[in-house]
Amino acid sequence: MALRTLSLLITCLVLTSLAFAQKVPRSVKPEDLEKYWVMMKSSVEGNAPLGGKNMEQSGCAAVSFIVEGNGRTSNITIEKVEPPGGLGELAASIASHLEFEPTIINAGRDRVFSSLIFPFNLPPDPEARKTIMQRCVIPARKWGAKRPAK
Repeated sequence: MALRTLSLLITCLVLTSLAFAQKVPRSVKPEDLEKYWVMMKSSVEGNAPLGGKNMEQSGCAAVSFIVEGNGRTSNITIEKVEPPGGLGELAASIASHLEFEPTIINAGRDRVFSSLIFPFNLPPDPEARKTIMQRCVIPARKWGAKRPAK
């Protein structure tokens, strides 16, 4: 009888822990993020660092993050900044405030790992804009994969 009770207790504990364990997020290319989550435009805001270097320069910053089941971002990582300086901190701040709504194909509100490039102070010329944004393109990677050495 005691063995049956102990066995039942262990089974319940295992099932409970599995229910609370988070699934590994699906890795999604930046251009495919909108297939799973739609960004709420009203959530785009950020705090610029005081005295940040190169804040007035044209540039960009790439950040990776997870969109959690509640539509908020977590695990925000600055991946690349051009030119080096405070734009990365500003991009991370913007990413931390983003809110998303799930699409129909993501009715289960699956967690998604992706990245975005944030442009700053871009010139009006389309070719110049494209050249600057190309500097922040990062290779696609899966959640948990180590970043390539610089």
